[in-house]
Amino acid sequence: MNIIQVSDLSKAYGENEVLKGLDFQARAGEVIGVIGKNGAGKSTFLEILMTIKHYDGGAVKVFGKDLASLSATDLEQLRRQISVVLQPTQFYKTLKVGELLQLFKKYYGSEADIEKVMVDFKLEPHRKKYFDKLSGGWKQIVSLAIAFLSKPKLLILDEPTTGLDPHMRNLLWQYIKDYNARTGGTVILTTHNMDEVELYCDKVLLIDEGTDAIFGTTEQLLRSGYRSINEFYLAKVTA
Repeated sequence: MNIIQVSDLSKAYGENEVLKGLDFQARAGEVIGVIGKNGAGKSTFLEILMTIKHYDGGAVKVFGKDLASLSATDLEQLRRQISVVLQPTQFYKTLKVGELLQLFKKYYGSEADIEKVMVDFKLEPHRKKYFDKLSGGWKQIVSLAIAFLSKPKLLILDEPTTGLDPHMRNLLWQYIKDYNARTGGTVILTTHNMDEVELYCDKVLLIDEGTDAIFGTTEQLLRSGYRSINEFYLAKVTA
């Protein structure tokens, strides 16, 4: 089942055409890495999927619904099935980790057991720490825990492991993959870490100058003669 279906997507800012006829599909349960140079159109593409940015041409369907034809009420209902973790992550500086989780549980109307969430994400030692005082890695873990409270069908992550040490990167990916396995949810993320793409992503979308230059499984890309996704990426963006 396609969770997302994008056809001939275009978006321009004035005379600057950022997306130029991009095609894309995402199925339930897939983890898809979106890669490309800075300025290639990755962030604009994600913002359209998040339903926070309009597009100029083409068609975008999320959960089988055409975004262009949805009413404001229908759009709000659709957004409740999507969670987003962006960089940099900022929350109220005066709130502690436990307070943040309780706040967002109420906001989402979630039935999640906060004590279980604290255990699952190894947050108990940080329960009474102010969010602003956490390391970058633990801020991302808290952000991910909050995103999961709404049990989203679609999780969108913008460079979730930027600046994290290898241990925290691995821990974050464990949570992402566990979420994916338990819920069958779809994960779409941007990253500049090609080793993560190779290890954890089912499919790869390479956006080059606003178009879907390559879209396929990691196995397909490596079978085309490259020793690693990093080698593939460098060959494509410097060609």
